Formats: sequence, structure tokens, C-alpha cells
Amino acid sequence: MVWHLNALASLHWRCWNDEWAVFDVGSGQTHQMDTLTAVTLMMVEATSLSLSELVSWVAEEMLIPCDQELSHALSGILERLAAAGLIESASQ
Repeated sequence: MVWHLNALASLHWRCWNDEWAVFDVGSGQTHQMDTLTAVTLMMVEATSLSLSELVSWVAEEMLIPCDQELSHALSGILERLAAAGLIESASQ
């Protein structure tokens, strides 16, 4: 399964210290998120990725361990972003 940005989403980003906000023009909603969630969404916005690819990229970008704990955290983040209508999953 790969994750990609919802085709109707058009994102505009802002950051204040470690707090991120993204405005989705498609839905008219603003979403507040932490850095890990923001980095995850930015990567999915840039290209379609599987969970394992995403774990590797996020770990490298944030200089954190690429481990099962990160994979579990990103899985939850992806579910929340999908529930918010920002991303979608598709079979490879």
C-alpha cells in the first residue's frame, strides 16, 4: 500500500517554532500538527510512498532511529491524516 496526497488537497504551510499549521484550500480547513506529523505529510505531498519508504525517509530527515517505534508512530499519523482527508492510500 502506498500513501499519496488527496487529489483535492492543496496545502499551504506555516511554522512557528516547532508548531506547524497547514491550510488545505480544497477543504477550507486548517490543521495544526507537530514536526513529525508535518514532515510525514510533506513527504507524502512530494511523492507517493509506502510505510517502509516513509519510515526510512523520515528517520533520515529528522536524524532519528529507523525502528519499529517510528514505524508504529507513522502508521498512526497516516491514519489520522487520512481521516482528516489530507491523504489517501492505494494498492501498489
